[in-house]
Amino acid sequence: MARITFSGNWAHTMDAKGRVTIPSSYREALGERFTIGMNNEFTAIALYPEVRWNQIEEELSRIPPTDVRGMRYVRMINGNSFPDCELDAQGRVLLPPTLRNKATLEKQVRIVGAGQSLEIWNEAAYVRESESAELNSADLMEYVNELYYRPRG
Repeated sequence: MARITFSGNWAHTMDAKGRVTIPSSYREALGERFTIGMNNEFTAIALYPEVRWNQIEEELSRIPPTDVRGMRYVRMINGNSFPDCELDAQGRVLLPPTLRNKATLEKQVRIVGAGQSLEIWNEAAYVRESESAELNSADLMEYVNELYYRPRG
């Protein structure tokens, strides 16, 4: 299977029932079934294609039940995840109320490609995060280069 990569961002509105239309350009990569959860920072809702969610489950399964701290993490991730989700006929997804509250979603949302997942942000929070990242772009680039691209010796 080809590697799934989501990029770009789209301004959208969430309806009164908590539904958001997923842009058509993302739907095929998202797949028929996906998992709704939180992103790693708990700042936005994330939609994980089935293949990516299976990888996350495999990673979580390596944490033994006897590791109390590790199991707190497993419960945090699994307790805030909703597997086997689908888009409706109009390409909308119903976002669980508990996750909408955690991500402080309001009517105006931003759908953001985050590599292996889609994120749904509160519009104002996304603007703040984006501006902060841009202001610190040199530091972020140095961090990524140092950690992931420079050979270690």
